[in-house]
Amino acid sequence: MADALTLPDWLRTTGAQPHGAHRRALRDDSGELTFAGLADAMDTVATGLRDAGLEPGDRVVTAMEPSIPHTVVILGALAAGLVAAPLNARLTGTEARSYLTALRPRLVVADPAHAPLAHETGHRVVELPAAAEPAPVAHRTAPLSGDRRPLPPLAEDDLAVVFATGGTTGTPKGAYHTHRSLWLWLNTCAHGNPRTPADIELFFSPFFHITLGTNLLAPLLAGGEVWIQRRFDAGAALAAIDEGASRLMGAPTMFTALRAHPSFATARRENVTAIRFGSAPSTDGFVRGLLHDFPRARIRAGFGATEFGSVLGFDHEDLLAGRFTGVGRPLPGARVRILGADGNEVPAGAVGDLVIDCPWRTRGYYGLPEETRETFRADGVHIGDRASRTEDGWVFIAGRKKEMITSGGENVYPREVEEVVLSHPHVADAVVYGLPDERWGERVEVAVVAAGGTTVELAELRAFCRTDLAGYKIPKTLRLLDAIPLTANNKPDRRAVRAAALADLPQRTDPAGTRAAPGTSTAARTAEGPGA
Repeated sequence: MADALTLPDWLRTTGAQPHGAHRRALRDDSGELTFAGLADAMDTVATGLRDAGLEPGDRVVTAMEPSIPHTVVILGALAAGLVAAPLNARLTGTEARSYLTALRPRLVVADPAHAPLAHETGHRVVELPAAAEPAPVAHRTAPLSGDRRPLPPLAEDDLAVVFATGGTTGTPKGAYHTHRSLWLWLNTCAHGNPRTPADIELFFSPFFHITLGTNLLAPLLAGGEVWIQRRFDAGAALAAIDEGASRLMGAPTMFTALRAHPSFATARRENVTAIRFGSAPSTDGFVRGLLHDFPRARIRAGFGATEFGSVLGFDHEDLLAGRFTGVGRPLPGARVRILGADGNEVPAGAVGDLVIDCPWRTRGYYGLPEETRETFRADGVHIGDRASRTEDGWVFIAGRKKEMITSGGENVYPREVEEVVLSHPHVADAVVYGLPDERWGERVEVAVVAAGGTTVELAELRAFCRTDLAGYKIPKTLRLLDAIPLTANNKPDRRAVRAAALADLPQRTDPAGTRAAPGTSTAARTAEGPGA
């Protein structure tokens, strides 16, 4: 009988091939593993987890930095029939306990960097004290390195992994994959953004984000190599590129940071053959910059969510044809619909609810049946995004329902406004949000980082926006920031910027209009504009 569609079975098969003993699968700051070594370490840790008293279906939370041991613990949990759940290490202890209430984990595995948070969860903790040491993987994963022995076979419909949603409106929810849906998702990633065994993927994202699948597990499924960095650092990333890393994925802010680093000019960027970006709106200037800076790279952009992974994208040829905005077309196998309030598809150009269905979507929110029924419906997954499409099927994301601004009775979606503002030649970065307003109910405000050597004035920005935005969508107030804070996923942190603006509201009577934004290291200036 053929093996089931599970990632552990696939990795064992790859490790058993003649090349598995010498072809490198993973490298981090403290060591490396071949495919054969990865399969062996995975099964060894799987045995150690079972010896620790865990039974199939138990949830194993990981509170660790990105590393080889973290990868091995996640794969070992899958191989043991357990459910892996990487934890957002930026959560406070209170937030982590709230998130884990639904998951009810049997064990939290932690490295020294995150052991304090792990203990704050109130659950049983196993620490890996040598996780970051330059030592063999068995030492780095001790005390979970058990004596390897045969493990019971996995079923495709067994639960495999839980990814936390962004939690933009409160406690994150845990969206879970079965072994089958995980394998189908990784396979889609591997073929939708083609890889070869000669590729070297540079990974610098947190493991709780779905980039764990798209950037680490999918390359391993395809037989490629992954270099893991603990966090994004422009200098370290450029050093890896200079050494031979050939594939990059990240938010536009990361590529902007690479370009601004002193070693950018001397790094051997011709090593890079593939780039994928997403997470935030892009501009034609940003894309043209990528095409210039990485001349040998095929560049793609994509759109996805924790609940369904990657479902939309556009290719290098689209960029060469000058199509830079929006999120592209549905990937093969993804059914994308945009529905009105009556449940019917809206015409081209109209904004409606984005509904996604695909074989690789997650199956629900763990331990949250009501939220699962609300989001995972018979016609697809409803995550609250609003979108439109052109006659030829090109999709644009307007924004999330919960981020929608109601100004003067009209609905405004921040992302739609951001895409226009970002096209201004003097704007390097921007975030749009709503603030309370006595006249309008809410007003549209934009926080802007000016491009080097320039400034941005509200009146001129409003005039610029009038070409592409209705009057009620045009920002009524402007804050100038030195930098926009980022979330753990390196996306612009809209909530943090809005919170700082709210905290600044009582100070708006200051004639100078200048005040440090609370909670950030940036200076903010606010200018008031006339009503739309």
